[in-house]
Amino acid sequence: MTTTGTISDTFGGGACFTGGLTADYKRLRLKADFAYCQPNLKNHNIFNIKDSEGRDAQINSDANATQTMLGVQLGYKVFQNKRFSVTPAAGLFFTHYGWSLQDIEWDKDDKGEEFFKVKDLKPYKFNNASWMASIDIDIKLGEKKTLEPFFLNNRYSRLSTYLRITPWVAGARFNKIDPAVKGLYTGVTVRATGFMQSLGF
Repeated sequence: MTTTGTISDTFGGGACFTGGLTADYKRLRLKADFAYCQPNLKNHNIFNIKDSEGRDAQINSDANATQTMLGVQLGYKVFQNKRFSVTPAAGLFFTHYGWSLQDIEWDKDDKGEEFFKVKDLKPYKFNNASWMASIDIDIKLGEKKTLEPFFLNNRYSRLSTYLRITPWVAGARFNKIDPAVKGLYTGVTVRATGFMQSLGF
C-alpha cells in the first residue's frame, strides 16, 4: 500500500497482512476486506504543538504506528469466461491509526547545547471513513473433482483454484492534523483462492 497527496507527507505506506470474506451470487459480489499495516510516520510533530519559543513540544515516539483498514464493497462481474473474470466494486473504507505521542520539554547541558526530556508518553488514535473502489481480476489456475463424496451431503464436489489480483484505491481526509491532510491510499492485493462447488450427484 502507498499514500498520495498530502497524506504522504504525514503517513507512509507498507506491506499489509490482509484477510476477508467474499460472497458471490450470480454476477454480484459482496466482499469485506481487513488489512493490518505498520506504516512510518513522516511528520514527527503531527499536531504542530510548539512551546513558547516555537520549538516542538510534542513528538511521535520511536514505536511503530499501527494502521488497520476495513473495506466493504459491492461488485458486479462484467466479464467472465472459463479462465478469466473481471469484477469492479465500490463501497466504504474505514481507517484506524494508533501510536504513541511524547510530550517534551527543552533544557540545556553544561556546554549550553539544547536537548529535550520526555515529560509524558500517551497513546493516541483516530479514525476516518471514506469511499473505496477496486477491481478483482480472477485467473483460474486449476480444477479438480473430489475422489469421494462429501460426507455432509454425500455428493461429489469440484474444487476450483484462482489467483486473484486486486488493484484498489481509497480516499481519506484528516482534519485533526495541523495542517489538515488529504489524498488517496492505493494498493494491490494478491490472493490465492479456492471455491468448492457441489456437483449435485
